[in-house]
Amino acid sequence: MKNRLAYIFYGFFILIFGYLLVMSTLKPFDISFNNAGTLILLTAVALLILVGIFQFTGKLNRKGDTFITISLVLAIIMSQVYVISSLHMDAFADGYVIKGEALKMLANGGHATGQNYFMMYPNNIFITIVRYWLYHIGDIIGITNTYILENIFIFVCMNITIFTLFWIVLKELGRKFANIFLLIILFCVPLLGYVLYFYTDTIVLPFTALILLFYYLYTKNNKWWYFIFIGFLFVVGYHVKPNIIILLPAMFIHLCFISNWRKIILNMAILVVCFLSLNTVFTPLAERYGFEKNDAVEFPQTHWVMMGLGEPAGRYNRDDVAYTMQFKSKAEKQEANINVIKERLITYGPIRTLKLYNNKELNTWTDGTRAYSWYINSAINYPTTYDYLFGDKRVFAEVASQIFHTVNLLLICLSALRFYRKREYDISFFINISLIGVWLFHILWEANQRYILFITPLMIVSSLFGFKLLIELFYTDKLILKNKIRKPFLILSFVVFLLCTSLLAFGGKVIAGEPVIINNYIVDQSYATIALPVDHKNSIKQTFKTGDKFNSIGIYVMRMPSNDSMYRFQVKDEGSKSIIYDEIKSGASLQSNTDFQLQVNEVPQASTSYSIEVSEISNSNQAEPLVLGTNIKNDVDLYPYGNLYINNVKQENADLGFKVAQQSEKPLIPWYSYLILSFLAVGLFIGIYFVFKRKK
Repeated sequence: MKNRLAYIFYGFFILIFGYLLVMSTLKPFDISFNNAGTLILLTAVALLILVGIFQFTGKLNRKGDTFITISLVLAIIMSQVYVISSLHMDAFADGYVIKGEALKMLANGGHATGQNYFMMYPNNIFITIVRYWLYHIGDIIGITNTYILENIFIFVCMNITIFTLFWIVLKELGRKFANIFLLIILFCVPLLGYVLYFYTDTIVLPFTALILLFYYLYTKNNKWWYFIFIGFLFVVGYHVKPNIIILLPAMFIHLCFISNWRKIILNMAILVVCFLSLNTVFTPLAERYGFEKNDAVEFPQTHWVMMGLGEPAGRYNRDDVAYTMQFKSKAEKQEANINVIKERLITYGPIRTLKLYNNKELNTWTDGTRAYSWYINSAINYPTTYDYLFGDKRVFAEVASQIFHTVNLLLICLSALRFYRKREYDISFFINISLIGVWLFHILWEANQRYILFITPLMIVSSLFGFKLLIELFYTDKLILKNKIRKPFLILSFVVFLLCTSLLAFGGKVIAGEPVIINNYIVDQSYATIALPVDHKNSIKQTFKTGDKFNSIGIYVMRMPSNDSMYRFQVKDEGSKSIIYDEIKSGASLQSNTDFQLQVNEVPQASTSYSIEVSEISNSNQAEPLVLGTNIKNDVDLYPYGNLYINNVKQENADLGFKVAQQSEKPLIPWYSYLILSFLAVGLFIGIYFVFKRKK
């Protein structure tokens, strides 16, 4: 009976994740690179390289394997250290609000300010307390640089996750597969990008990994007391990020396949008792720091279900937030949400609802970057690392992310197919049940590609079981290609490598030959979600400082004014008081949700302060003024080298949405760099092909 249920489950699993694999290749969400043929070819090449590396290392002894492990561990750690040491960045949205509150708590002796935000979203209270204690400990030991403290903390969290899962793969599949796990991690761009992101999605990662570790240990020796640790990890992880609770029903389902009913009841009882008893600690903990519950402000769970039914893709929606806020109690909010849920389902009908659900899943599951470049996009310095991870050259990171993602999904589907061959209810079965749980959750809940970050490392573990199936199908026990597939495999790999070499030859013209507009940013303050009207009552000034040359200034226009209105844009050197730009623009030239470009040509001789001033000249329709953007007022100054002024009054910790850059037309990378990389790639192809041909 259980085999039949598993067959049905995996049939459904392959259908769902096979579809996500196809759509991740054909129509990935929200990335600049979208060429299905190229992505298919690069995915095939990446997979062949992984297989070739595995075969190459197959003859290594334990010392050789250990050397590979140490090298990969050092490469992972060094890449993380390089990113966090070269970039000082803040997160947008909730992470920004939480940082501001933690800084206020530090100034207030550990007492919260009573923001309505935390009454609306009490799930973010615990992470705020954690962040406050991080700053407080830093203050005690003399480290006041918040970037250093945050990056060290996330660095530790990320590596607990990585090396916990490495140990599981090592014990379950062996060191050679564990090294492939580390190699995949090394090229997993979203995990590298999110090492700069201090929020629930990254803090919860070690809890996810440790839950998997203790559950894996239980499946090996049936010690009931592991569930005490699992219960503790669940309750703390739940208060970091509630989505982690999805692993609990998945664990129960998996237990039904591997244990008898007495053990299932005992283990679940231990887990639930631990969870409920420890959970009682968190309410008084929040109150101890001044966080209060307010029934009139707190959002019910139904709010996110309602928002998940918003077209076109069930994402965050300000109108839905404003709608829920207007009701005066949690019960009223819940009732109103349920009414909207019913209304939307009736209005949509089955076809439109299915289309919405499809859009939600594609939004959540087809973006290999996990949206890291949106959520971490407020920098105070702009080195080369910024250009390739967040700036105008991030297409390379996006391509690498999407290759990782499609390889990952393909191998996960193969891990499901492996069950039909092995019929093993191993740890990959538990992970795959969890993946279906996450998939179902995002049908009902608000959709966002960042929300699957917490399960991403587990997806890599599952993919290793699919990779193992490939090795079992292709190779003998001595890691030599099987005779019956040797010839077609060599032909296929030769064709793939040849096509990729041709792609490198022809792609050089696009990547290293054709000039494109590249911004070398001096300022990229793009967090501007609060309206900043410019009218007859309000003029705006933003200062900035630089010693580097610049020829482009972009000012974010949130909403365009009436067409016949006129506005003056001035840029001044604050030291010499010379005007370097002074033009009057019509409202018709100012388009909503775009950066209005001011072309200048400034070469400062030393570090110089400049100001951008925007004022209204005329507007016959004062109901439609020019609306610029600024950030939410907070204790975090996103751009510390300048200030925003409204009518010459300085606004604390607020800045205009604006960009300053030196624009130039040039290829994405120099031709000589592309040539070197191409030769290295072709050399790798030749080396891997000869590894495949090896008969000993």
